Amino acid sequence: MTKTIQPKMGVIFKSYEPLSAIRAYAEQTEASGMTGGFWIAEAYHWFRQYGLEARGCFTTLAVVAQATKNIPVGLGITSPYMRHPTIQASEAAGIDELSNGRFMMGIGVGKVGIEYLEYDIEKMRPVAVHHESMEIMRHVFSGQKYSYEGKHYKSSMPAFDRAGRGLRTDIPIYVGATGPAMQKLSGKESDGMLLAGLTSPAFVKYAIDNMKAGAAAVGRALPDSFPVGGVILCACSRDGDKARNATRSYTGTYIVNKIRNIKNDVILAGSGLPDSSWDPFRKAIAEGTQDNVTHLVTDEMMRRFTVISGTPEECLEITQELVDAGLNLPLLEVVGKTVEDNLETIRLMGAEVLPRLKPGPVASA
Repeated sequence: MTKTIQPKMGVIFKSYEPLSAIRAYAEQTEASGMTGGFWIAEAYHWFRQYGLEARGCFTTLAVVAQATKNIPVGLGITSPYMRHPTIQASEAAGIDELSNGRFMMGIGVGKVGIEYLEYDIEKMRPVAVHHESMEIMRHVFSGQKYSYEGKHYKSSMPAFDRAGRGLRTDIPIYVGATGPAMQKLSGKESDGMLLAGLTSPAFVKYAIDNMKAGAAAVGRALPDSFPVGGVILCACSRDGDKARNATRSYTGTYIVNKIRNIKNDVILAGSGLPDSSWDPFRKAIAEGTQDNVTHLVTDEMMRRFTVISGTPEECLEITQELVDAGLNLPLLEVVGKTVEDNLETIRLMGAEVLPRLKPGPVASA
């Protein structure tokens, strides 16, 4: 008999949202029974070109921790290139304490954000950087004395009785994984895998295969409940066209990002659309008009990428496809035009989609 698991659903916003809005979204997420939690993705000043201002991700998470009582509080993601692992660990420990042990740490490359930093990513390769970051953070969380020297980072600390002070010693660390090497690292070492935007069912299966291969390479048996999350654009409304129009420009931004920055053809191919579909986007990038591609995004593109937009019935169908592919933690990147539009999406997804989702395959299958 095939094992299945009931998915958890969460909500994620980037840290360019006003903090008053973040508080309202977090409160609604908890009221809507989203046991997958409320997550923040670190925004960068790159978003100013869209009229958006970045806030610190940990400051934003502090607002979330205080606005909620029971659901998980997640960071999905920040980049280990942005802060030394000991600083990341200190920030994580603070949010975990503030939330009474509900925090989940998420790290990933964040290429859009780090392109302004003085790093040579060809020398500081992501897998090694993330591996060392996780090792150091776990040393810090443990409270045990340690001395660590890796290829990229080094640190040492005296012991501190975190457990005796009522602090957690095993804060979960998730890895944002776009390429196969990072997906394998997720299976080898992380407490959960997070997939980026435009996550089609085909790409979910591809990523899970890589994750399992990574686990097998080190003889690790993944639990059935191993989290496989994905950041999925979402707008839900009684007016399906209104919802689809809300996600259209963001889909265009993600497509441009995949072509220009991530350069992951597997994600684009996962849509099942011919490669020529992306030629107008490549042309826009070459001409410098990549910030004006909304008109190039068709309903078919969004549907093939399983962008969750439309009526509650349509959103249920799309979400179930992702769950059936193995995504057991869909994180809804809610993108309405107004705060009330976003609150409506969270309410509808919680009331009319989440309760009707059927179980999907377990991560270890």
